[in-house]
Order: sequence, then structure tokens, then C-alpha cells
Amino acid sequence: MIVLTGAGTIADVVTLADRRDQVCVAPAVLDAVTRAHRQAAELSSRFATYGRTTGVGANRSTPVAPDDDDYGLRLLRSHAADAGDPLDDRTVRAMLAVRLIQLCIPGAGLDPHILGGLERMLNDDALPELRHYASIGTGDLAALAGTALTLMGERPATGPLVAMPPWGADSALPFMSSSALTVGRSCLAADELIRLERASSVIYMLSFLALDGNPSAFAAPAARAAAAPEVDALAARLRSLFTGAGHPDHRPARIQDPYGLRVYPVAQASVVATLKALVGQLERTLNTAQENPLFDIDGDQVVHHGAFYQAALSLELDGTTLALALTAPITHSRIRMLNDPETNGRNAFLAVAEDGSSGVMMVEYVAAGAIAEIRAAAQPASVGTLVLSRGMEEDATFASQSALQLERSVAAYRVLLCCELVGALRLLRQRGLHRRFTGVAGQALTLVADLPWDDADRDLRGDLAAAEALLDDLGRLVPAGDPLS
Repeated sequence: MIVLTGAGTIADVVTLADRRDQVCVAPAVLDAVTRAHRQAAELSSRFATYGRTTGVGANRSTPVAPDDDDYGLRLLRSHAADAGDPLDDRTVRAMLAVRLIQLCIPGAGLDPHILGGLERMLNDDALPELRHYASIGTGDLAALAGTALTLMGERPATGPLVAMPPWGADSALPFMSSSALTVGRSCLAADELIRLERASSVIYMLSFLALDGNPSAFAAPAARAAAAPEVDALAARLRSLFTGAGHPDHRPARIQDPYGLRVYPVAQASVVATLKALVGQLERTLNTAQENPLFDIDGDQVVHHGAFYQAALSLELDGTTLALALTAPITHSRIRMLNDPETNGRNAFLAVAEDGSSGVMMVEYVAAGAIAEIRAAAQPASVGTLVLSRGMEEDATFASQSALQLERSVAAYRVLLCCELVGALRLLRQRGLHRRFTGVAGQALTLVADLPWDDADRDLRGDLAAAEALLDDLGRLVPAGDPLS
């Protein structure tokens, strides 16, 4: 059981999205949210409060009658509009987990019973149906409004769910005032990319050993000379993988390798650095009350603000996607080396014979298609804005689009890595090196031992699918003591 005490993590979000545990809110947290709810009601009786005693958006100056008991429900109904394909259940659960974690930080002023409703949704897997189009970088309003309507029984859930009583204005806008869907999607993408980043180093080392690379590329002096974040740590990881492979008679084939082997520590370190920054921003966003208005309990005031404006998150998401676009061609360079007789010492495309056979030629084309997708996704969404609600939101960010683009990029990166893995394994086998190594490299070769051995020209779709399924396990081979863990 995950007990939320006011400090959630990306790991909590992923665990709940995957249904590997259940969740509850600690009693002390529930008490604090209850006190905040009472004080918010008192503050709203003294101060004009956006979305509670007034309308929202361009209607912010329009007062809401104190006896308008239906206003909160009307607000949720009007904001629940979305369109497009339904979101998958895992993404929806990630959003619910994020919103529950956020609401454990008193500040929204909403009814504490809503936290119990979110608990039940997650624990019973009784989910709202949410659709693709609606979100921008100032809040996932439609997704959260639709969730609220599902909690109240106005929309069907995917499983049995006891309906809550209708919500009032004290809870409608506060519940919606979040980018929980964007944050949840980003948590899932970041968690996957952490494993893929580690897998990339394992696969790089397999290619490095197959191609007799020059270890000067990840020597400590070379790493220091890069003068860039995380290069030292990444080079230390590679030295550990290389030394642990137990190949003392390794002789470099070249005095200076092509970029695919030589600049990997520098290019891949950019992925590590941006990913670390993204994780930090996500965990700050998870554990901060960003609702507008914010009820400052200690200061006894209602604070109207723009802290929900997800500029920082959008930039970190874009930065991570751009880093993948930077390193992707370096991966493709290694795939070309694996296919080239000048560097592989075998037949072109690692074909079984020099008779015009194509071997793994088309794997390189598949990798190129993945790179095209990564590059297309790397157009920064953070440079785009839109004017909404009669000019009230005159610079709405596209943080939600940044999250979608990172998802696309991570999916394509998986394909790119499995293409390299298939080529590296074939070359190691053809050279009779597949049983020569120890450490992580040896464990990796054991892990992929069941991949097909047949080098004849044939359909390689199954090889790529089987290799892709092993990427997460390859990433887990990197030891806990890794400098970048």
C-alpha cells in the first residue's frame, strides 16, 4: 500500500498507473486538507474568490450569487468538453495518481471527501473515459472536469463506482486547476526513458566490443575535456562496463573511431542531463499546490496567481526531446558501422555471403524512420502559444503538446535501440565473441541469447519485436552503484 504523506514521487505515479499497488491518504494529511477546506470557506466569505464567488476566464468579474448552489456543477459540465480518441487506461491512472498526490498539499481548499473518491477510482480501477484533445499548458481542465463528473455518476466509469453527491463551487474549480494529465504522461515517459537511457549504454558497449572500438573515447581525460554536464559520470559508467566485460586482449581497430563510437559519451550525456532536469521539475510540480486561487492557510489570504503556467515543465520536456534528437544520429552511425565491411570485417550488411544478399540492410532503414520521427517530435512546443477566453489567457503554453512529443520520441527511440541491438548481436555471433564476455556485457548477451541465429535473408520483423521487448531488462542490468543512478 502506498500511503501518501504529502511527498509523492514519479515512482508512486508509475506504480499506481501500472496497478502494482493500492493507495491511501495518511490521516494527518486528510486532517490538514479538512482544515484547509474550512478556512477556505471562511476566507471566501471575506474576499472575492475566482471561480468560487465569481465566474472564470473572461467571466472573472461576474459575481456568482451566494445562493447559486448549482454553479459548481455547471462549471464542471461546461468544462468537460473533449474530443478525439480515448486515452488508454494507464495514462488515465497516471493522471489520477498525480492529482491525488497534489491534493495532499493543502491549498486547493476543496472538500476532503474528493481525495477518498480518487482513492476509490484508483484502487477499484473504475476510471473516467477521457479523450485526446482538450489540454493546454495552463491546465488539463477538460480531463479533470470529466473525472469530476464521473466521480459524481454523471458519466459512466469503466467499473462499479459509488457516486459522490454533487459538488459545489468550493470544489469544482480547485479540482480542475491542475496539469495533472500532462504531468502524469510526463512521469510515464520519463520513467521509461530512464531505463532506455541505461539500455543504450549496454547496447553501445556491445557494438563497441563487436567493432573493436578505441576506449580513449570514454577515458577520464577525454570526459573532462568535454566540459559538459554528466559526461564524467557517463564515461565512468562506460569504463566500468568495458572493464567488467573481461576482455584484456582487446585491441582497438582504429586510432580514432567514427563519431558513432567516439562522441557517444558527450552526446548521450546531454540526454542524461536533460532527463535529470525533467525529473526534478516533475517532482517539484507533483509536490506543490499550484491551484488558482491558492488558499494561503498560514497567511490567512486568498492568492490569485499564475503559478499554474507550465513554462518550466514545457522547456524541460522539449529539452529532453531535443537531446534525443541530438543523440539519435550517433546511434545510426553505429548501425552503419555494423553494416559496413570497412568497419565490421565481414560481409556488407552482415549478410551470410557475398552474393547480393541484403542481410540487415533494411534494419538501417527502420532506424532511419525512427530518427525521422524523433526529429519531427523535436520541434519545440514551448515556442507556441495561443490566446484564449476573450484574451484572458493571452499566452497559453503548449506544455501538454510537449509531453505528447516526448512520448512519440521515446517510442521511436525504443525502435532505434532495438535496431542497433540486432546488428551488434549478429556481428558478435559472426565473430564468435558472443560467449567471450563477463560482467554486464556477458549478462546482456545471455539475456538476448534466444534472439534468432539464422543470418539468411528473411523477414526480420520478429527479430526487432523480440529485441524491443528486452530493452527494459537490458536497462535494469546497469548496477545500482552506477554513477548516474
